[in-house]
Amino acid sequence: MNDLAYAIQRLSNDEFWLYFIGACLAAMASLYFYFRFLWRYRIMQDTPTSLIRSAAQGYNEFEGSAKMLPGEPIIAPLTKLHCVWYQYKVEEKQSHYVRGRSRTSWHLYESGVSDGVFALQGRTGKAIVDPDDAEVVHSVSDSWYGSTPYPSAGPRGFSSRAFAIGRRYRYSEKRIHEGDGLYVLGDFKSFTEVELPSENESLAAILSSWKRDPQALLNRFDENRDGNIDSDEWEKAVLIAKSQLTEASVKQTQARIDNVIEKPSDSRKPFLISTQDEAELTRNFQYKSYASLFLFFALGAAALCLFNVRF
Repeated sequence: MNDLAYAIQRLSNDEFWLYFIGACLAAMASLYFYFRFLWRYRIMQDTPTSLIRSAAQGYNEFEGSAKMLPGEPIIAPLTKLHCVWYQYKVEEKQSHYVRGRSRTSWHLYESGVSDGVFALQGRTGKAIVDPDDAEVVHSVSDSWYGSTPYPSAGPRGFSSRAFAIGRRYRYSEKRIHEGDGLYVLGDFKSFTEVELPSENESLAAILSSWKRDPQALLNRFDENRDGNIDSDEWEKAVLIAKSQLTEASVKQTQARIDNVIEKPSDSRKPFLISTQDEAELTRNFQYKSYASLFLFFALGAAALCLFNVRF
């Protein structure tokens, strides 16, 4: 203890205030994270898990699995793997001199995060998940090295961590894949689809398309082969068109997703997307809050010790 006190006394004023202010700022940051993690833990504990079909509008939590939506796929830029969400970072090794000695450190070269939407498949339905501004706990994280800004091989190729020596670039990529289990906490909203054509308009469109090819219409519906479509034959054509319209309507209803989960309008509430289940996630937040509180007291005691010994 005497040696520590002697070392503190020998510090220059600039060094002392640097250490003291640094300890105070670190203690305040630890206190901030304590409340941040504790708030997430408590709000998850107090929010019951909802079913998509019966969920109320507003802040809810859901469980299910990640599903891709039809259309343009989401492809992770470094590994070129299909996924529902990704975050990537490319760092460049740079050399610089500190007090006459050469030092190397990693500097950010490029980074990005997926902004594409995907679906959450629950037990009673689907909901679109818009991951913008979400806190994401991913399922897969890869890190490897290479000699070019964009990797020529994936993390399991010859650019892996074992071959880091002499490599100028470091790649990091986090992903959520289709089929991964998901826990989502955010604002749940139902939305109205763009107004669709009425049944009569759709029926007229089908019949008009058939009329544009008279020969095909005759081949299909001219049962007596007299070269004309009589009233009975036309009535049969209308019934078949209605049947097709009904089948298409059923398929469209089954495929349509009328709900979205997005960032809460209340900024105090967290927006979480996690591949960890609720129990594991709440346990992690609880442990992190305990660790942050311990650091707050430890750093606060260190700052107080510095001040008392110095003055």
